[in-house]
Parts: sequence; C-alpha cells; structure tokens
Amino acid sequence: MKTIIAVIAITMCTTTIVEGQAKRKKAPVRSRTTNNQPDPATLTKPRIIGSTVIIITKNGERITGEVLDLTAYSLKIKADSLESTIALDTIASLSFNGAAAPGTRTDQPTTPVRPDFARDAETALGFFQTLSANLKPGLDYTEYGRQLIELRRAGERFITRYSSTDNPAEARAVSLIAGALNDYSWARTIWTLKFGRSSDGTISESDSPVISDTVALYPDLRETAATGNKLSVDKLVAGIWRKATEKQDRARALIGAR
Repeated sequence: MKTIIAVIAITMCTTTIVEGQAKRKKAPVRSRTTNNQPDPATLTKPRIIGSTVIIITKNGERITGEVLDLTAYSLKIKADSLESTIALDTIASLSFNGAAAPGTRTDQPTTPVRPDFARDAETALGFFQTLSANLKPGLDYTEYGRQLIELRRAGERFITRYSSTDNPAEARAVSLIAGALNDYSWARTIWTLKFGRSSDGTISESDSPVISDTVALYPDLRETAATGNKLSVDKLVAGIWRKATEKQDRARALIGAR
C-alpha cells in the first residue's frame, strides 16, 4: 500500500520537479548579491504529505489540517495538535492548498489507461465480481475463505505488476483494487471473531484492532451494525462487503469496463 501511496504522490509532483530542474539548468549565472527566490513553478503543484487539506464532511463539518497519510480509503490528518483518520466515503468535498486532491470520489482520469492495464485489471476484477456475486445467495465461512484465497492471488499479482505505474488513472485504479482486497480480508477476520465470542453474534470494538480500525475508517458502519453497546458481526461484515463493491465499481469505471 505504501508503494501505491508513493505513486499517487509522485504523479502530483513529478512534473513540478522536472520543470523546476529544467529552469535551473537554463537560468543565467546570477551575482552573489542576488537573493535566491524559490521558483514559482515549484509552488504551483503542492506535495500531498505535509500539505494543508480542507475537508467538508457529508454532515457539513469543515476540517482543516496537515496531511499525514493518504490511502485508497482514508485520509490521516493532524488538526489542532490531534491526529485523526477520516474515511473518504464520509467526505463530501476535499481540497489541499486550493487544488483537488487525489482520492476523492470524482475519479475523473485525465489520461486513459493503457490497453494492457485495462485487460489485466478486467481479469483481476473478474475475481472480485465472482466473489461479490456469490455473496448474494450466501456463502458459508469455509467457502468464503477459499474464494478469498483465489481473490488475493489474483489481486496481489495485479497490484504487484502495476503498483509503480506513473499513469494517474492507473494508480487510482490500483489503489481502489487494493482497498477492496483489504476490505474483503478485514471482513473475514471480523467474521472469525463471531465464533466463540457470544451466542448472540455480537462483538465489541475492543475485541480486535481490526474492528476499531474498521469503524474508524467507516463510521457509518458503527451505526448500521449497532446492537446496544455492541456490534452485529453479520451487519458489520455486510457493510464492509458493500464498501468493497463500491471500490470495485469505481475501479471498473476508471478503466472503462462494462
């Protein structure tokens, strides 16, 4: 995942760096008394990590902070000396330093993906589609685990091959597929916690870091899965599957799959 994040960051700032280097090579020699001023070109496209981000959540809350980390499904920021992680699905609009940041739900690529990327992405997404379709009539725990193993093989093979792409649309699609794969893996971990925990099929956030991370990234799932002061495993897992499906659909839209 760190490689994918680096790809997203590199695509935002590579052009700036190259332009800045070109300008420095062509610039005439200046006298020693001349003040060194930063090249305006290097200020036009801000870096992601360390930049100031402005977030408007779906409930109308406005948050301004420093970007600490960015993944396919969440944004970690520092605001008022406090660090927090915000799920992208809860964000209505997002910008940093006045520009649209990658990771928002617009997913409008400026460069089309390559034919070989689209072909391989379609193959990988086929495994996701198969698992998603099989979830509707219902899968038992054992069969889900078997299909997840096949999914991970196909997904990780695709991610490994294209994680270093410099095409912004491809990098975004890779990050979405990686996020969906992570969702399905978390769902199985949480499903496992159902066995032997309680007879009513509920769990507490404190039962596992995966649970607390899940509801932190997807706070809406805490509400939909709430059963008193606990969470319904079945509802929480179903909600995570839904998040994975949303990422799959967005990845398919990026590559133009039908």
